[in-house]
Amino acid sequence: MLITILTGHVSDENDEILKSRFAQELRHPPQGLLQTFLIQSQDTPRRWQIISVWRSREAFEQAHSEKMTEVCVQMFCDAGSTPERATFRVVGNYTSTV
Repeated sequence: MLITILTGHVSDENDEILKSRFAQELRHPPQGLLQTFLIQSQDTPRRWQIISVWRSREAFEQAHSEKMTEVCVQMFCDAGSTPERATFRVVGNYTSTV
């Protein structure tokens, strides 16, 4: 698994743009995307992240080569932010069965 985190700062007046675009784009997710979350920092409310869990690095690279990952970057840009992406390899995990 691979996790990507896209981070940007969005003003209060533009957060609805980000939220609605995120919901809209989830109608057609790229293959290999297992989960994605739009989160807002409670400590710094202007700080937003899109955290995406990918089946594999190859799945992410395929979506990236097809420009499908740029949709999330564009969401932030449309909301007045220039985001930064970080990529992480999953080395362990826990999933609750409850």
